[in-house]
Amino acid sequence: VVAQQPAAPQATTDTAALDSTGAPILPPYQQVKEEKVIVLKNEKLTLSISTRGGAPVEAVLADYLDQSKKPVHLFRKGDTRLDLPLRTLDNRMVSTADANFDIIEATDSTATLRMQLDESAYLDYVYKLRSSDYRVDFTIRGHELRRFLPVNIALQDIEWRQRIPQQEQSWKFEGQYSGIYYHYPQGDVDRLETTSEANEDIQETLRWVAFKDKYFSSVLIASATGFKDNKLTLKTEGEGSGYVRSGDFKGTFPISVKETETVVPFMFFFGPNDYDLLKGYDEGVDKANALHLDHLVYLGMSVFRWINQYLIIPVVTFLSGFLSNWGIIIILMTLFIKMLLWPFTYKSYMSQAKMRVLRPQIEAINAKYPGKEQDQMMKRQTETMNLYRSAGASPMSGCLPMLLQMPFLIALYMYFPTSILLRGQGFLWADDLSTYDAVISWHANIPLISSFLGNHLSLFCVLMTVTNILYTRYTMNQSPSGEGMAGMKTMPYIMAIMFFFMFNQNASGLSYYYFVSTLITILQYFAFRWTLNEDKLLRQLEENKKKPRKKSKWMQRLEEAQRLQQEQQRKAQKQGKR
Repeated sequence: VVAQQPAAPQATTDTAALDSTGAPILPPYQQVKEEKVIVLKNEKLTLSISTRGGAPVEAVLADYLDQSKKPVHLFRKGDTRLDLPLRTLDNRMVSTADANFDIIEATDSTATLRMQLDESAYLDYVYKLRSSDYRVDFTIRGHELRRFLPVNIALQDIEWRQRIPQQEQSWKFEGQYSGIYYHYPQGDVDRLETTSEANEDIQETLRWVAFKDKYFSSVLIASATGFKDNKLTLKTEGEGSGYVRSGDFKGTFPISVKETETVVPFMFFFGPNDYDLLKGYDEGVDKANALHLDHLVYLGMSVFRWINQYLIIPVVTFLSGFLSNWGIIIILMTLFIKMLLWPFTYKSYMSQAKMRVLRPQIEAINAKYPGKEQDQMMKRQTETMNLYRSAGASPMSGCLPMLLQMPFLIALYMYFPTSILLRGQGFLWADDLSTYDAVISWHANIPLISSFLGNHLSLFCVLMTVTNILYTRYTMNQSPSGEGMAGMKTMPYIMAIMFFFMFNQNASGLSYYYFVSTLITILQYFAFRWTLNEDKLLRQLEENKKKPRKKSKWMQRLEEAQRLQQEQQRKAQKQGKR
């Protein structure tokens, strides 16, 4: 227990009795008392609770460090406020956050603080820190509250606010993943995020409300009662302020003061957004009572979350059980995903090979029908499509396998920046794979560039971009040219530059993954080229030309459209001669 400065007395609107000097006799909770701080502590969490307001004022996580290599503070004194505005029998509002509490019990893991309302009525805040856990049982217990509050009260207001401090190197990306998350009893979890200010009114019952940072959360859970009439406000804190967001929650919960004793159970969670940890809280719990705190870890929506939840995370958990070097873990995970997607990749490579061996024939068609006249272009297109159809090749057949790989790439884009397992893990020159690996930095603000790129260059991001551009340039040179191909050839370069701007301030582990993935793709490509007999493939395509092929509906529609267009051109030419 740490003693602090006495709290100043508050003015009261009570019709108070006077003492012998004529001064008003303040209620017990407003009398001048020395502020004290109770510290609950286990090996994971240190929670400080002040007698001024009876609420937590500081939470420190022992297993995680901030940018200054000190234990992470989820909040410090002055960052948070928990209040139960009490409307009294004589229609006054009394704020518990400004009241003075007495210490009734205090150990390393438990504390009971009492707000004495009058000579017999009181309100207790009871805390119990669980062993080796980030959860704290919080019980509001009242005695003879009917002496102080109306007996017909059905709902009690609750207000909770918190400023979310900046814990990571990048203020921008930390704020991007910070906000207020909340849980509906039927299992859905929604969130409020903003780059300026946002408000949300929710009439449905909420089971819990969380002030969430990129990697850490403070959660208030009301499993028994739920919160009603909810109002949420989220504001962006200024860059350089030491904070990323500030959240404000106002709601109500059911309460009855008719009986002598009133008990309302809650729970706090002050800890990391660790998927396995949060998912473990629902083990052995029936579906109706599951908290779904694992949704504090943003893994994407729909199919992307499914891929992360049932494929990526189990693989990472398995590998991290044997290895501690995250650079090696990412390489092995990339190899696993590449093997899983190899059938799609093989089809894409085979499609590219078919187009490559047919390239001389396509160039011959282009030479046969030169020029940019509409008639010549239609003849080139028709004969090229006939060649593809007869040989059993299609320029689009290589796109579908690539599209089937996109959900995995997007899922990993969601996973790497939000996985706390990467936080603080270094590899090669990157000190922390959860943030950018700046190899060059500058302080000058460059218009437009700084807003998108930041004031640095990330080496893994640069390597990823250069490798992609070189690979794209090589493969594009192997592809046949034709109508519309010029625009298609520029798209990969544009995408590579876009990814450079997107990833330069993001997790270096993400850029490292894509860099390794591209290197493996290059190895796969050259291994495929080395093992493929292109002469044999060309002979097979020539044999395909001799086989009768049924036209697809798409090809029939294309040819019909070309025929109609040619007829219109001939009619237009005849009319022009007249």
